[in-house]
Amino acid sequence: MAGETEVSRGMLLSRETRDAAMECARGIADWLCMVQSPFTDDLPPAGQFPWIIHPDGRQFPANNWNYAFAIMGLLHASKVFGQPRYERAALAMGDFLKGLQIFDPFHKEDYGAIREVTPYTRWCYTRDALSVAWSFIELHRHTKDPEYLERARLWGEWFLRKGRDEEGWPLWGHVFGPFFEAAKTQMRNDIQGSFQGGSLNCLYHMNKVTGDRKWIGDSFTTIADFLIAHVQQDSGFYASIERATHKPPPADPQNNLHRANDDLGTLGLLAACKVTGNKAYLASAEKFLRAVFAGQLEDGRFEESVACIPVVLNVLHEGEGMLQAGIAPQEARVRALNALFAAQSDGRFNPLMRGAILENGATHKEQVIGRQSFVCARSSCYALIVLLKLATGHREYLTV
Repeated sequence: MAGETEVSRGMLLSRETRDAAMECARGIADWLCMVQSPFTDDLPPAGQFPWIIHPDGRQFPANNWNYAFAIMGLLHASKVFGQPRYERAALAMGDFLKGLQIFDPFHKEDYGAIREVTPYTRWCYTRDALSVAWSFIELHRHTKDPEYLERARLWGEWFLRKGRDEEGWPLWGHVFGPFFEAAKTQMRNDIQGSFQGGSLNCLYHMNKVTGDRKWIGDSFTTIADFLIAHVQQDSGFYASIERATHKPPPADPQNNLHRANDDLGTLGLLAACKVTGNKAYLASAEKFLRAVFAGQLEDGRFEESVACIPVVLNVLHEGEGMLQAGIAPQEARVRALNALFAAQSDGRFNPLMRGAILENGATHKEQVIGRQSFVCARSSCYALIVLLKLATGHREYLTV
């Protein structure tokens, strides 16, 4: 068709949409470099960045998993745009993450585990730490440095040893020592979090890079089977459930954060299908995607947060040739992309927001009248990775 270019397996983008995707991605990569602290020996927060910035100037420090996906996006951007500073920023983030891994002799039982926010944080969310291990795998692929792979392996050994409950489902979190007096965390090990389905991805890539089938053995299939048997609901969506009942609690402890954003769980199910040939995993992913697109809003979003848009578009892209055709019409995908583009901040209310994605897709007019609006690394980093994939056709990260 005139004016259109096939740049991805599952989505035909007009040249205008492709250019918009590239421009949006470049803006996100520039934002990450702009807000990252310089990586110098005499600066305590060297390499760190804020994961949330508000128009009034409030900022919140990034957790470990924010760095993980920022690294993937920046490494991809360095290849697409030929900008060495994107690679430098990613490698500085990788160095910071190294400092979160536990190797000291006073925590022998947690050797290889990864702290949540700083080298002093006394706990982690298990899935967040897994994302760091996943980024170590990607850093190894990019640099060929064996240290990154060994760090990922050591974390994986800890995870298999201490990171799961008696049913084999990943624990919500883990505590390494007494909390600081002012510490506030949501450690809900009475809940089996729906977001843990995304754990399949790291285990899958550990197998791909090492060839060791331990990573896709019983522990792997137990997670995949539990996800589709207990975590997926009749609606098609995945929901966190009480360990005691295998039923969702009266109120989602994360306020439906992982509803349309399945936290890469369906991507993990595609990997599980590749490993096992079990089509039940594909059926589960398809049921979820139908539910998501059935609820698409008029403006193209699937819910208030736009973080789910790149996550959903990515699993459709990666599932091309595996998932049933027709689950998501082309027009619906383009509307979702346009909603993502519209959520990019131009920095008019705070220059440190420029280029990042407004988590809740608020327009600038809505910012003025007080609607909650802030830029966030969740939506921004997912978007950076997936927009580059859709615009270039290069499958670098979040793949199966």
